[in-house]
Amino acid sequence: MNQLHIYPTSRALRTVSQSLKNCDGFLPTLMRMDEFEKRAVLVEERTQADPLQRILFLKEASRFDSFKTLKVNRDLVRFFSKSDALFKFFEELSAEHVDYDTLVQADAYAEFDKHLETLEQLQRRYKELLEAKGLTDRMFIPQCYTLNEGFVKGYERIEIFLEGYLSRFELELLEKMAKHTQLIIHYTTSTFNQKMLERFEAFDIELQPNREVTFDLGSRRILSDHPDTLSIEASVYSVEERDEQVALAFMKIEEMVQSGISPEEIVLILPDEEFKKHFMLFDTHNNLNFAMGYDYANGRIYRSLDALYRYWQRHDRESVSLIERYGLLKEKIDSVSKTAQTGVENFFGFLEEIDLLDAEKQERVEEKYRHFLTLFRDATLTYKEWLFLWLKTLSKITLDDVRGGKVTVLGVLETRGVSFKGVVIVDFNEGTVPASSSKDMFLNSTVRTFAGLPTRQDREALQKQYYNRLLQQAESAAIIYSSSESNLPSKFLYELGLGKAERPKVPLSLLYGHPSQLKAEEAPVVEAFDATAQTWSASRLKAWLECKRKYYYRYIKNIKAKEEDELNEGAFLHTLLEQLYKEQGCYASEKELTKRLHALMDELLPEEDAKNRYRKLLWREKLKGFAQKEIDHFKAEWRVVERELEVLGEIGGLKFKGRIDRIDQNATDTLVLDYKSGRVEKEPKKLNPEKISDFQMSIYRQLLQNRYQNISLAFVKILEKGEKQQVTLLEERNALLAEHIIDLKQTKSFVAEKCDDLQKCTYCEFALMCERGEYL
Repeated sequence: MNQLHIYPTSRALRTVSQSLKNCDGFLPTLMRMDEFEKRAVLVEERTQADPLQRILFLKEASRFDSFKTLKVNRDLVRFFSKSDALFKFFEELSAEHVDYDTLVQADAYAEFDKHLETLEQLQRRYKELLEAKGLTDRMFIPQCYTLNEGFVKGYERIEIFLEGYLSRFELELLEKMAKHTQLIIHYTTSTFNQKMLERFEAFDIELQPNREVTFDLGSRRILSDHPDTLSIEASVYSVEERDEQVALAFMKIEEMVQSGISPEEIVLILPDEEFKKHFMLFDTHNNLNFAMGYDYANGRIYRSLDALYRYWQRHDRESVSLIERYGLLKEKIDSVSKTAQTGVENFFGFLEEIDLLDAEKQERVEEKYRHFLTLFRDATLTYKEWLFLWLKTLSKITLDDVRGGKVTVLGVLETRGVSFKGVVIVDFNEGTVPASSSKDMFLNSTVRTFAGLPTRQDREALQKQYYNRLLQQAESAAIIYSSSESNLPSKFLYELGLGKAERPKVPLSLLYGHPSQLKAEEAPVVEAFDATAQTWSASRLKAWLECKRKYYYRYIKNIKAKEEDELNEGAFLHTLLEQLYKEQGCYASEKELTKRLHALMDELLPEEDAKNRYRKLLWREKLKGFAQKEIDHFKAEWRVVERELEVLGEIGGLKFKGRIDRIDQNATDTLVLDYKSGRVEKEPKKLNPEKISDFQMSIYRQLLQNRYQNISLAFVKILEKGEKQQVTLLEERNALLAEHIIDLKQTKSFVAEKCDDLQKCTYCEFALMCERGEYL
């Protein structure tokens, strides 16, 4: 008998194929479910639009006035991120045979019907656009397909080993097939797949939960029905930090192997597949086989392209530093304009010129490259838009894990249709198991229930069934979750009857049991030291007083701290306020000053991404008090006379320099101001010489005393309503500074010892070199 057996995943096919090798007689044809559905439908005179193409076509179809009501930005980058939700919405309605008239009846909110009209118009325009080009989209297949009867009739019997969910379209398709050949479905029911039981009930097939059933879809006859007697025997473990799960998972895998389970029969499940980076890092013996492969996006070429895109977005100091770190020449990059319109061949020519076209070295990249060239051969976009699309294309590439590890690492979806004797699951936390879905962007649960669409609870229940089956079929199972950052264990644990967790001793030596790569060294000795040969600053003196080792690394060895990619709040606010008083030394009203502040923010942060919008909203709110205090200050006849002033001079025989944020003057007095965006310690009533290491204002005072009269000094607490905190006890500070200068001039050599106060190591850039702080 010519039979076709359908399984949900490629892994399930390989497992079944392996088990059939020793069988005699004719073997059934094996096929994956998605491939089976593609083969079973015919769409005449149409080809499917490419995944990238369809986004550009949908963007083109959105050119109509009422589209604005959806509040979806039509800029390519922003539209790209929203298009996924639009496509999922259209595809789900189509697959579930739900029309817009049905949704309108739900009457979810005031403008619901208008939004639905807009979405319907968008879908209609998109369809017309595709038809004009001889294309179609998978969202339209349920309405325009014909059954491939030749394919179906080629098999006397089709058996589907079903795991998961079937849409109304898929059930309709299977029912049509059942009229031409015998179609058998194997299914394990539970309380977690109630939605599917309701679907079968609509076909007059009543199934009870917790049963293993086989039925004929054509005749509606149940062929076998047995109770599902499998139970879950699993241990639950709780750890403090997320990375502790890695060590514990390795320990549990080792215990399973020691108990006699073959490594090939053990699976490590990652509910959040991004966590694989942590396991890859610590899998020094190559025991793991990552079935999901390696992300090409983690490689040098992709990261370099991403750095280039960031540079074209922002052009700030951090992005320049990033492209230089990846070895990109700024002169070559600036030879083209990011906004210049060009063809795809010119774009790739530019990438080749800066050595960022990886097509010759990577087969999968070359495949994407050839397809990209063909797909967009007639298109014209800006260099920046081409780079965005190319990055999106490359981000889908995965490279096979060929290291030969025996323990399989999977996401939960890949476990459908397969079983393992040993199962280890990490990240079993609320919000991760089960993972939440993004499909509810346009329809809430009430509307979904009204229209008979799967709700969020239905989709979560489906994931629970996958975990349930995996654990039921395992001989040994370990479930691990982290309690770091207020994480909670998944409530699903209690549904499985596995509430109580153990707190094991985690073998961190599995992660860090390697000798340190740092060479043990004695405290360095600087034999020849001459303080008079240096130009000192407040920060240099502070480093000398607080930690000789820090001084040694920073000023003797000239080791620079890594430049951060993230925008530095303090540096940005300093720049903002420096620009605020660049053209005028005072403002007449709070409104005038605030307007200028907001305009400068938009100039300094031109990119309208979510993070920058949030920053600007936050700073605008926090700077309200600052604006009011500044106007009060100017009403008292103060005027800004200097900004970011560089000063040089001599104090007690040593050269000093400083950069003063701002100097204000009135008719008789001078006020030296230093901006602070963070916490400022209250001025002490009495100085404790052992605790004073910051002499910034004392240095400013002495460097300026011959240029200005009646000098006072203050800190401006920018984000604390612009309060000015006067610096006190200046005479005592000056006397203490003089003592330190005398000591410095007398010092001819020193030992670069580490400081005794470990709190000072918390934010020190040399904590790793000193093997201090949370550097692990």
